Amino acid sequence: MNDEDESNGDYMTSIVLTDKDVLNHALEKPLSKAKFGGKGVVEKDHVTVRIGQRPIVRSLRELYERAEKVLPTDLQVFSSFRLWMITHVVSVVREESGIKDINRLIYEAQFGSDPEVTTVQVLPQTEFIKKFSVDGRTSWGVDVGLGVNGQVTAPAAITELLAQTDIVSFDGKLKAKIDIANSVTVVGNLSFSVTTPKVVAVGVGSDYCRWEFTKHDVPLIGDHLMIQILLVPKHTPDLAFQSRVSVTTAIFDFLPSTRRSQWVDLTARLPRGK
Repeated sequence: MNDEDESNGDYMTSIVLTDKDVLNHALEKPLSKAKFGGKGVVEKDHVTVRIGQRPIVRSLRELYERAEKVLPTDLQVFSSFRLWMITHVVSVVREESGIKDINRLIYEAQFGSDPEVTTVQVLPQTEFIKKFSVDGRTSWGVDVGLGVNGQVTAPAAITELLAQTDIVSFDGKLKAKIDIANSVTVVGNLSFSVTTPKVVAVGVGSDYCRWEFTKHDVPLIGDHLMIQILLVPKHTPDLAFQSRVSVTTAIFDFLPSTRRSQWVDLTARLPRGK
């Protein structure tokens, strides 16, 4: 079931994954009748996943030129194409408490053939995730340098903070940001938090991308940010695409059961200008 949630100014498409969305019902039926020491346990295990229906889009060129820098002459690609940073947001909510745990979350995005687009980079992925410790608490996050060509580098040494751009901010909390760099080839340092260091992201060179989040030491409940750098023909006003989510639950990592949503139609509005 899909519906729109406009609370707190956030526009999200809600997907409730129930027993009807299970891929293998043979794994689900015995669990719903399992007995654990006493009365039978009925595990409905409904999961709500909210997909941001208005993806946030930023122009790499516009961010680069905020520092009053001139594009390198060898970047001829900008004469016919634009590089856009699209932020996908998924929020996972357990509607009912139970004995099952969410072990895996998959988000997919598929773009159409008109216009033809190409994925240049996808984040997060495990190799770019770092461990941080704040006040004795461990957290995980991405902190990378983002090149004007869409490629990821080591974080730039910023001698002067020229500007800070909030990429995603909702519920009164900053989710992702870019510190604009004074480097010739780097837009700035991109940073955002993740709930797990185990992330596999694929799709570079394609019009399809996929992220797989696997539980580490905390539940996969809450907000998940995914960033896609996309090469798009110049003067394209907007991008229509489809997305879907899959959630895998299990009891103590035993008998995993996966629920998958239908494809959801979304549109990314591309800002005018550079």
